[in-house]
Amino acid sequence: MDTAYLKFYGTLSLGSSISWDIVAGDDCSGIIAKALARTMQLDFVDQACKNLLIIKNGISLGSKHLPHLFSLCKNSQGNQAKTVLCQLPPAEDNDALALQLMKLSLVFCNQAEASGGLLIHGALAEKNGAGVILAGHGDAGKTTASRRLPPPWKSLSDDCTLIVRDSEGSYHAHPWPTWSTFMYGGTGGSWDVQYNVPLQAIFILKQSTKDHAEQLGQGQAVCMLNETAGQAWYAVENDLDDQKRQTMSLQRFSNICELTKNIPVHLLHISRDGAFWEEIDRAAPSKLKSCL
Repeated sequence: MDTAYLKFYGTLSLGSSISWDIVAGDDCSGIIAKALARTMQLDFVDQACKNLLIIKNGISLGSKHLPHLFSLCKNSQGNQAKTVLCQLPPAEDNDALALQLMKLSLVFCNQAEASGGLLIHGALAEKNGAGVILAGHGDAGKTTASRRLPPPWKSLSDDCTLIVRDSEGSYHAHPWPTWSTFMYGGTGGSWDVQYNVPLQAIFILKQSTKDHAEQLGQGQAVCMLNETAGQAWYAVENDLDDQKRQTMSLQRFSNICELTKNIPVHLLHISRDGAFWEEIDRAAPSKLKSCL
């Protein structure tokens, strides 16, 4: 491509090992790059060995382009960074822009999963520097639960969380944008996606009349998390061919199996008005209690 016009819009750093520069290849795609940088609260950071995401005016993210784009998102060899070119048409409205931003964000998530991470359909909450995820399907009550958390709890995201694994094997959780808030006349928002907290536990929500938490065995936890994580990728399900979808699904399943060996997973029965956060404290293992 012609590199005469390249404009930087921000740097995305995830955990301690993944970093991307967001670049526009022309004025039209600059609108999309600017919206992505604004939503993710990105600044430009001058550091070595960053991956490069170039957004350029052109074809849409479709079935022929997306598998090739995702195939580039693998672990870097040594210190070698990669360049991913993503060609997009101008967004006709806010709904189309939100879908483009969501799919672009999945490029980052795909590389994170290739490095042992996981994008999960779950809200991220923090208390005293420790992170827990409230996971579940679309109507499980993640947003409502996030809004009900009292201080010193902080709600960092209410729909999706990106888990990354660092070089030492520790898991860190990043808040991820709620892209649906940009659609159907919504005003959108912004999230500090580079902020992260050490992940201490995951709670899968189940609506109930009484608050109660029970720790899940690894097999049950893997099955439930696999379903929840798969929901986070619904926007590109139809864009992937069968082979790429299978490859990504197997990688995700392997990551979940490893995650559940290190991070406790609970089923959290949650009522409409109860103090469910107290059940989180009770169910927390000793390492979580020391952080919370």
